[in-house]
Amino acid sequence: MRRLFGLVVLCVLGVPLAGTAASPTSNDPCGQGGRALWVDRTHDWLSRGLCWPSRWVDGFFADPLSTNNEPAASLVRITGERTWRDDDLDDRDLDVDARVWLPSAERRLSLLFRSKDDDAEADGPRTSDIADTGEDDGGFRGALRWVINRTDAMDLDLDTGVRSDLTTFTRLRYRSVHPLFNEWAWLRFTERVEWRDPKGWRSRSLFEIDRPLSDIASVRLASQIEYSEELNEDGRGLGWFQAVNLFLRESDKAAWNLGVGAAGFTKPEARVDSYRCYVRYRRQVWRPWLFVELEPFVLWPRDQGYQGVNGITLRLETLFGRLDG
Repeated sequence: MRRLFGLVVLCVLGVPLAGTAASPTSNDPCGQGGRALWVDRTHDWLSRGLCWPSRWVDGFFADPLSTNNEPAASLVRITGERTWRDDDLDDRDLDVDARVWLPSAERRLSLLFRSKDDDAEADGPRTSDIADTGEDDGGFRGALRWVINRTDAMDLDLDTGVRSDLTTFTRLRYRSVHPLFNEWAWLRFTERVEWRDPKGWRSRSLFEIDRPLSDIASVRLASQIEYSEELNEDGRGLGWFQAVNLFLRESDKAAWNLGVGAAGFTKPEARVDSYRCYVRYRRQVWRPWLFVELEPFVLWPRDQGYQGVNGITLRLETLFGRLDG
């Protein structure tokens, strides 16, 4: 199903390459500025196609007195990934992540379309990257997100959706940021409570402490506790995950991420199921909307006697929509 969807997406995105895109004007809020090459005009054409429908509906139907509402916009991210491992467990994947803000909704409602669990954090590996938690639902999913409350220090939102196998899910997420020791460091807390058909309830509590070291470096400590009916029925208790990440900014177009992590379960006894260390290099190439990542890593899984497994992951990511900066 995922491969079929990926092929459809690539075909759809490939159609405009044969057409002619109109050059955006200098005051076009959906354009990225005038550029000469066809690849830039094509990208702008796709981005304008995502941005303009919402903006037009806002302008046509919105109350003219509500001038402080932020216009709706949309963004699509497509990531191709290829992993090589010396234990022959190679993998390849195509991930699609799309958000469409609904017009005239004061940025409270949006449609989400994803081919992976949207709880995956952008920085560092997920728990499932280190240990097999059995919690990867897989498949494509679509959801309606309602932003219940959002401030500079917290946000609370609710997702209700359906997966490609026609099962449903509902997820409530709360996230807040707190200064520590007179802003010497920052604590970010994220709580997710989810009901999944037919797997039942799941909750994940994530604590992250960010400490800036300089203008170009920062360190992050992450700790996550996971409970689910599925893990409980399997007799594995709680799933846990801990990691340390160092982020280094090389330039405005490149950055490094060095990380180590461990994950495991609390039953039948508290143990580490896998260790992981990696170096992740991310660089913007050719255009502001195109990124390449290279990530060599080493795994020490418990089911292989903690023998080192070497691997490398290559990612290519492109963005469509209104890009800031």
